[in-house]
Amino acid sequence: MPDVEDIEQTVPSSPKRTPKQKQTPQATPEAAAPIETAETQQVPVAVETAPAKPPRRGRRWVFGLIVGFIAVVGLAALGGAQAGINSRTNAENMTRAIEAETQFQLAQGDLQAGRCDLARQRFEYVTELNPSHPGLVAALSQAVLCTTGTATPMPGEADGPTPTPDLRGQDQAYNDARALLAAKNWDQLLLTLDTLRTNFPDFHPIEVDGMYFAGLRNRGVMRILPPVGDLEGGIYDLNRAAQIGPLDTEATMYRQWAVNYIIGQSFWEVDWEQAVNYFQPLVAAAPNLHDINFFTVQERLATASAFYSLDLVDRAERLTRDDQWCSADELMRQAAALAPLSPEHQAMADSYAATCLERGNG
Repeated sequence: MPDVEDIEQTVPSSPKRTPKQKQTPQATPEAAAPIETAETQQVPVAVETAPAKPPRRGRRWVFGLIVGFIAVVGLAALGGAQAGINSRTNAENMTRAIEAETQFQLAQGDLQAGRCDLARQRFEYVTELNPSHPGLVAALSQAVLCTTGTATPMPGEADGPTPTPDLRGQDQAYNDARALLAAKNWDQLLLTLDTLRTNFPDFHPIEVDGMYFAGLRNRGVMRILPPVGDLEGGIYDLNRAAQIGPLDTEATMYRQWAVNYIIGQSFWEVDWEQAVNYFQPLVAAAPNLHDINFFTVQERLATASAFYSLDLVDRAERLTRDDQWCSADELMRQAAALAPLSPEHQAMADSYAATCLERGNG
């Protein structure tokens, strides 16, 4: 049997427990160290992160200042460029206005001095510079009448001259003139009357004047109306007739038609609105009236209306840049009344009308 001592050596003995002691935070240096370490780690973090935001706000302020400065400089440059453009445009308009006024005054002087053709050329030049110049239309009309009243005879007036002098006696020439008047052969009548007046100036002067008036009046009307279309020649004849006696209402109306046609033509490719204003009334009165090139009033009005319509479309588009939608809509309506709009322009017109209803002008 083993000895008791041997048994005690083979059985493990439980560890000896020592009585627990109360520990305080300051009991051991190991427990205090972590607390000190945590405090020392947290305080610097708070100190480092708190000042981080002010520098960021400062950078944004500087960036905003730079952007604002660039914007101000850009706007100033843009405003300066626009001011320069406006200044040049105003200067050009002023130069054109001065030139138009100068030419207008010179043309009036030419008209008073009897230089009718030069006056007419100056007035037509004024239509290119300033179509809305005060008194231009009336002055141009007067110049047209003056030009055709003092012009050299039109082709046909001296057509068929005999190679030998006209040796007819006064009675025969007078009787031939009466026969030509009855036959309404105006060209030959006027030639015979020229012979009679040149060779026998004192023979039946009142009767000869009456036949002159009838021949000039009727040939003038014939020249203006279709199918001839010699507008200036017709005005010339009627002006000569008016120097003998007053024109009747019908002849005066025909002469005015011719004058209006010529004035409307003077605005061609210069001011389409003015061209429309002159050809539009003529369409109702004389749609088939034409010039020597056979362009009828109807054709003139259709062409002028088409180009004027395009001008109105361009003006309407410019108005939309200033948000003048209702004004642009009104111009598009006028353009459509003058000539059919293209699909593209019709879409623009619809857009302007819708925006006008929604936003109005401005």
